[in-house]
Amino acid sequence: MSNLMRAAIFEGNGVLTVKSVPIPQLQRDTQLLLKIEAASICGSDLHGLAVPPGQYMKPGIVYGHEFCGTIVKMGQAVQGFALNDRVAVNPRVRCGACYECTHGKGDLCSNSYHYGQTGDGGFAQYALVEAKQLYRVDPSIPPEIAAQAEPLACVMNAIHRARPTPVDHVLLYGAGPIGLTFVRVLKLFGIQNLIVTAKGERRVQEARNCGADIVVDTQKERVEDVMRAHWPYGADLVIDAVGRGPILSEALPLMNPQGRLILFGFDANASTTLPPSLFTLNELSVCGVLGKDFPSALEILNRKDLALDRFITHRLALDDILQGIDLMRRKEACRVIVYPNGSPIA
Repeated sequence: MSNLMRAAIFEGNGVLTVKSVPIPQLQRDTQLLLKIEAASICGSDLHGLAVPPGQYMKPGIVYGHEFCGTIVKMGQAVQGFALNDRVAVNPRVRCGACYECTHGKGDLCSNSYHYGQTGDGGFAQYALVEAKQLYRVDPSIPPEIAAQAEPLACVMNAIHRARPTPVDHVLLYGAGPIGLTFVRVLKLFGIQNLIVTAKGERRVQEARNCGADIVVDTQKERVEDVMRAHWPYGADLVIDAVGRGPILSEALPLMNPQGRLILFGFDANASTTLPPSLFTLNELSVCGVLGKDFPSALEILNRKDLALDRFITHRLALDDILQGIDLMRRKEACRVIVYPNGSPIA
């Protein structure tokens, strides 16, 4: 093994550079070294590369927080894993000492260390991780599916907070990778009435291919008009998988009394003004979600009817990652999988 590897380094101010850097070495006996099999480009990766950034990313780190790999080295204190195990990674490393960590709210840890955002992540040939952040993945699950365990874990956490039922009318904003993951999971939960917003014909078709019952092309149609044409009432559940734009002010009047609104998408540059009376008069519930439910995600990851491969549009080598990011910015790609050590796909 050479002592160098290829990695995508965040240089700050919207710059991501693929270059050769030293392969990380074990620093503690609780760490493992992973050979990265696949990594996925997330919408938050695009936010971090915006100028000004929509999400903080620490300059100098290896980018990427959605990844899987196989174990090639282990510290002496590591238990429960073996060399060559395929594992998914929870990128949020809790501090264990703050209020959140000591009061059962560790996913909101105020001192967390996050692979691919504030620490080195998975857009590289190798990654150094703590054993407590790993989940063993069935080796029969393809790497490009295993790499999606992290976004699926985020979606499953949101689903638990949303409590969807088969009779709910659900309005989902966003048909990007996260939005389409929501579509697939909502279908597993028996949702029969689902409206999804998308921007442009390509995204509209991707949403339909993933099982969306009704898709609103926001470049041509108003959400309210489409909803009124198809549903007798409003939405029982609204999920914002975008995190920017006038979604809140648009969605609130479209909700049924005692409706639930899930705020999933995140953009630090977004803001809105809302009348509190709308919440009071209709007893609306609003819930922001940030956590991850890995056990639930891994439970359903190998279900054939989950079909996360339906919206994988591009498979790229690490040196071509900027092409994938540009395609996602132009909405010409949905789920982009990066293979730092070469694609297993012929």
